[in-house]
Amino acid sequence: MTTLDGDKPRRPKRVIVLSYYETVNFGDRLGYHVLNSIMPAHADVTYANLNPWTVPDREYDLLILGIGNSLLPSDARDPKLAALMEQVPHSIGIFGTQVRSLFREGPAADGLNRILNRLTTWWARYEEDIALFGDGRSNVRHLGDWLIAAFPMAVPTVNRVLTIPADFLRENVSLDRTIQKIQAYRGVSSARLHTLLCALTSADHVSYQEQRVVPGSDEVTGKFGSMLIDIFGRTYPEAELFPVDREAVRRYKVKVAKNVEDLREELERLLAPQ
Repeated sequence: MTTLDGDKPRRPKRVIVLSYYETVNFGDRLGYHVLNSIMPAHADVTYANLNPWTVPDREYDLLILGIGNSLLPSDARDPKLAALMEQVPHSIGIFGTQVRSLFREGPAADGLNRILNRLTTWWARYEEDIALFGDGRSNVRHLGDWLIAAFPMAVPTVNRVLTIPADFLRENVSLDRTIQKIQAYRGVSSARLHTLLCALTSADHVSYQEQRVVPGSDEVTGKFGSMLIDIFGRTYPEAELFPVDREAVRRYKVKVAKNVEDLREELERLLAPQ
């Protein structure tokens, strides 16, 4: 097929998105939809898993690593990811970190440094991610937890506390119904990060249970504390209900929305037809 002036049509830019989007996980599944909402309409997008590795063998113009969740130490060490990043001309990271002690030395630390050095831009989830691993790099931006875009500011109607266990989402239940249920309760106690983030947009009081690296151990992932500091500038004791500063949440939503718009503009620029 040719155009009226005889030129061949331009090939759409190709994007490979690497994440755990097929995981039965509230945050990963939401990230898939949030990224799709800002992706340029003309781009060809392929989603693939980091583990097991499912990247089709073809040329790509842009690699997007992550959809708003955590990069794992095993991902940072993966030679397949390192090789792919060398092949693709541009790459964007949309991820945070957890279990930070594993990234401070050894193969995971070396791998994370290689990834961050190679990325066109790292849109870091939390300010604490930048403080720990940004190392003054000019290609680092604070995105914030962009999954908050999926949760409107809502007014709860049920005067009870909803308890959300760590294994609450073991099946592909409806995301919209899950959000609506969480936002109906004036109190929420959550053992999952992004159900807590959802609750912060509606509940009067919330509490959280940190995820342990090993069940029963003292070492935690660190995600909850980083998110609370990002939003409120402080942490709160684990397993104790605390009042939600609704205006702080509103300000955070506005801030993240502006950052997401900047990310959208970068995607448009990197994927502009040539």
